[in-house]
Amino acid sequence: MDLRPSELFLLEKVAANLFRGIESVGGRLSITNERLVFEPHAINIQSNILELNVQDIVKVEKRNNLLVVPNGMKLTTGDGKEYKFVIWNRSKIIELLNQTIKQAQQVIIS
Repeated sequence: MDLRPSELFLLEKVAANLFRGIESVGGRLSITNERLVFEPHAINIQSNILELNVQDIVKVEKRNNLLVVPNGMKLTTGDGKEYKFVIWNRSKIIELLNQTIKQAQQVIIS
């Protein structure tokens, strides 16, 4: 992942899975001050990179996988799309994302 000139890594390449339909795609999640990027492992059938600008994310929620496993996160964008992840340390990642979104919104307002 190449950084944009104004970007800084806040979280770099942590293990994560992204649900795409019924497939749980394994890969690496990175968060910068401007984007969330999920890069699938090369062995996955679905190998497209997901890139979301943080200002497009309107909701970040905890979710349970398999109804009881507390390791999920759901992102919702302004156009209503939902992205479901399996991550460890979800509370820290959700807190980081919420702070990053808030800071991005303040930059837009300024």
